[in-house]
Amino acid sequence: MFLRIGVVVNPRSRYLRRHPEAVARLERVVGRRGPVAVTTDLPSVEDAARRFRADGVDVVGVVGGDGTAGIVARAVANAWDGEPHPPLALLRGGTMNTVANALGLPRGLPEARLLTLLRATAGGSLPPVMRRTTLDVAGRAAFLFGTGVFESFLRAYYGAGDGDPSAVTAALTIARAAASALVQGAFIKELTAPVVAALEIDGERLPERAYMAHCAGTVSQVGLGFTPFHLADTVDDAFHFLALHGSSAVVVRDLGRVWRGRAVRPRSGRDFVAREVVIHPAGGRLTYMADGDLFEHGGPLTVRVGPRVPIVRI
Repeated sequence: MFLRIGVVVNPRSRYLRRHPEAVARLERVVGRRGPVAVTTDLPSVEDAARRFRADGVDVVGVVGGDGTAGIVARAVANAWDGEPHPPLALLRGGTMNTVANALGLPRGLPEARLLTLLRATAGGSLPPVMRRTTLDVAGRAAFLFGTGVFESFLRAYYGAGDGDPSAVTAALTIARAAASALVQGAFIKELTAPVVAALEIDGERLPERAYMAHCAGTVSQVGLGFTPFHLADTVDDAFHFLALHGSSAVVVRDLGRVWRGRAVRPRSGRDFVAREVVIHPAGGRLTYMADGDLFEHGGPLTVRVGPRVPIVRI
């Protein structure tokens, strides 16, 4: 007996923007095995999740990047309302597929990944499933979060890519930032403009100070092999939180350590394993990224443990 596969497609994802005809291909691939929902906003994702539950879907495929994965994870958890819910299959297709990469999931086009999923579930049993904690960032589900240089780097990356950035764009932006840091140029100063804030970490208040970034992850990588959240794979129902307070010159010298999955030195920042972090920005507003999407928030921002999500290893 076949398992039923529901597929959520983000038409704004990088692959679908370049290949809009792929929606029809995905529908042909899945055939009568289940529904395909092309979603354009949060309400349409939530509606798709409710329809998937009514339809008896056994696995939810996600065609899109990191931001889509987090949104679908929350919508599915809500639709099943506390009951055990189907695992997600991360089928890629986004500008950033960092979560899939960090979890060691195979690369490939969404149609090929979907076909592999259909074959693996044709006998009526699930492939191996892993469980991964999510972040709840001001009510949004995510796997990665960052303020300061994490947000400003992404803003520069998206700008350099003219709306369609790539891994090459990211590498060039990193190289430009590193070169600017050596001479303390305008670009690195823009990227590392301090975020002055006080922190509460699991109820412990840390005094206000200037930070280069606050960042959190429930997966280890942030792209290009950089692994700042080396503790994320060692804990359940918690996340790795990193507060960077060193100067740009100091932190740049620790990039090799981050790439190898080692902790930054105390002069650069401090690592925590946490269940809830509240950031109190001195200026009253905070810009941040969650799974590659950029947001602005007024007042204290809370990052806490979100639902644990089952993800198929395929």
